[in-house]
Amino acid sequence: MLVAISQRNDKNKYGDYVDSLENSYITYFEKLGIKLLLIPNSTKEVEYYFKKFPISGVILSGGNDIDPEIYGQKNQKESSVSKKRDAVEKRLLEIAIEQKIPVLGICRGMQFINVFFNGGLLRINEAPTINSSHVAKDHEISIIEEKSRAVLGETVKVNSYHEQGLSPNELSSKLKVFAKTGDGIIEGLYHPSLPIAGIQWHPERKSPDEKVNHTLVESFIKKELFWKK
Repeated sequence: MLVAISQRNDKNKYGDYVDSLENSYITYFEKLGIKLLLIPNSTKEVEYYFKKFPISGVILSGGNDIDPEIYGQKNQKESSVSKKRDAVEKRLLEIAIEQKIPVLGICRGMQFINVFFNGGLLRINEAPTINSSHVAKDHEISIIEEKSRAVLGETVKVNSYHEQGLSPNELSSKLKVFAKTGDGIIEGLYHPSLPIAGIQWHPERKSPDEKVNHTLVESFIKKELFWKK
C-alpha cells in the first residue's frame, strides 16, 4: 500500500526552509505494509503525485504549529508556523475527499483536520479548565464512541507530545469524537460520512499500548472502522 505523507517544514541555521520526517514514521509503517511517499511542502502541484503514483491513503504527520490566522487567532511569536505546509495539507485533504481516499491525522494532523473543517485550537497551558500536561506524558484516554469501544476497548493508555489541542468548544460541527481525556481534551475524532479520522497521539513513537495502535493502522489500511465509508 502506498500512502502519501506530509512533512515538517522548518528553517535551518542558514534561514532556508527544510522538509523533514522522523525516521520512525518510515520504520513503523513499513512494518505494517505501508510504503510512504513524502510530499514536499514547496510543491505547487500536489495533484501530480496522485496522477503519477497509485496512492491509496493519506497521513497528515506531526510537527509544526498550524497558522492561528486560519482559525481566527493571532500568531504566537514562539510558534513554528509554516504557511506552505498548511497549504499543502489543505490540498492533500481536498484531493483525498475528491477521490474518497482514507486519511489518518497524527497529532498536528488531527488538529489540522479539525481546522480544515472550520474548527479551532487552544493552547493547553493557557486553558483554565485543563489541569494536566500533554507534553512527553503517557496518559489514559476514554473511548466514547460505541463501535470504537467494541474494537479498541473502553480505556487506552497513549503517549502525548502536544502543547496545542482542542476541547468540545473548538471541535468542528462537522466532526465527531471517539476518544478524550478526563479533563476534556479530544484525543480522537472522525468524519461521519468521509473516510477521515485523527488521533492526538503518535503510534510511530514508543507507546504504552502498541496493540491499539496496530489495530487502528490496520483499520486504516483495510478501510474499516472510521474509514469504512
